[in-house]
Amino acid sequence: MYALGERPGIRLVGEISPPTRPVWRHALEQLASQSDQVRFLELSAITFVDVAGASELVRTAQTLDDKQRLVLERPPPELARILQLFWPELRTIEVAA
Repeated sequence: MYALGERPGIRLVGEISPPTRPVWRHALEQLASQSDQVRFLELSAITFVDVAGASELVRTAQTLDDKQRLVLERPPPELARILQLFWPELRTIEVAA
């Protein structure tokens, strides 16, 4: 997990699965605690996300108010598909290619 120096958010590397769930959970808690309206989650170096990891992301996004956003930058294709399939109406997550 790395801070994004030029904007509020973090960059993650590796995979999101049971062994890495504590790091993922900590990253999401850190994002949720920021006061910025837009928070960035740079995921270009993530190689895999399981459904449980996607669910944790959604739970975090659901704690934000309607004016706040989590912007997922270059997420793995399966994460974008999972979000679109199961949570198409979720407005607090944006997927940026």
